[in-house]
Amino acid sequence: MPSIDGHAGWTREKFPYAESGIPNTNASWGYYDLHVAVSYDIDVWGGIRRGIEREAALRDAVAAQLQAAYLVLTANIVSTAINAAMLSREMEEQQRLVTFEEEYLRTVEAQYQVGAASATDVALQRTQVAEQYALVPNFRARFFNARHALADLVGSFATDARIPAIDLDQLTLPAELPLGVPSTLLEHRPDIRQATADLHAATAAVGVAEAARLPTFMLSGAWGDVAAHAAEFAVPGNGMAALAAQIVQPIFQGGRLLHNQRQAEAALSASAEHWRAVVYSSFRNVADVLTQIAGDKDAFDADVVAERAASQALSLAQKQYRLGGISYITVLTTETAYQRTLITLIEARAARLSDSAALFVSLGGGWWNRHDNPVLPDRIVPLDGSVPQ
Repeated sequence: MPSIDGHAGWTREKFPYAESGIPNTNASWGYYDLHVAVSYDIDVWGGIRRGIEREAALRDAVAAQLQAAYLVLTANIVSTAINAAMLSREMEEQQRLVTFEEEYLRTVEAQYQVGAASATDVALQRTQVAEQYALVPNFRARFFNARHALADLVGSFATDARIPAIDLDQLTLPAELPLGVPSTLLEHRPDIRQATADLHAATAAVGVAEAARLPTFMLSGAWGDVAAHAAEFAVPGNGMAALAAQIVQPIFQGGRLLHNQRQAEAALSASAEHWRAVVYSSFRNVADVLTQIAGDKDAFDADVVAERAASQALSLAQKQYRLGGISYITVLTTETAYQRTLITLIEARAARLSDSAALFVSLGGGWWNRHDNPVLPDRIVPLDGSVPQ
């Protein structure tokens, strides 16, 4: 597009005439200047067009970088929420097991009173209750740490009561998690789009550098009035107009333009290698996630079988102990095994949820389906630290 500028000014000058051969003589005068200047660079070699193309590509790269940052943020929120739900469930199960152990302690103490259990059995059960109870504060601390991290990620304070509790049972997996995906889905990954835009900008920069070594063509002109007094504008004889055409060809600049072009070409090669590295890394990331999904599914299925077997073994051991068929040490061993399998199953469920989130992230997160603006927050925390209502 052409450039159009309006100029308005007043100038006062004093000029000595010694240069014209009349010494000790000078004169001063003032004048008003009001005109419009127009200039247009004729883009013969496409340097301006490539410059606009480069800036547009850089804009796309920053937009992809923004989407990548938003994707990382949402992925961290999801993983932290899953972790908080897992720890909440583990804490509940641990408290339930403590209650279960306390009930058995009362049973063993009653059996000891009638001579059906030994003092060793009582001491062992008290130890078991203490050990199980000691695990509750650990789960509680990890749970609240996860809650605090979640509050931080969503831009709130750790004590914000508006962050809801998350139930692990309310988090559901997709009907099926694929073991393979089409490679075209990776085109939506923000890191690939950013690398592609950077490569595009690098190619345009080469065109700009090439055009800078060729002749430039410019048309310029001006139209307006110059008068000694403001009231004399538009008086015949005060009008001014100018029209110029210019061609500039760089002849010698110490090799600067040549090396600028070589620098742009080297930057293009680096951008191409970076793009290739990003693509390879993206394929590896998706392959790792798909491998993890397959492995965690097998581990989850095995943990389900183990939890059911441990639960059945515990139930049988409790019945046999009440009938006097086994010792209490066997019951304690069975209880410990059940607790471990139960906690492992909860962690396996959380791992599968995290795997599904990781798969969505590795495929770009679906950001292209968004219709809102993720840049603008819905509320701003004032600098004084107060929370807006």
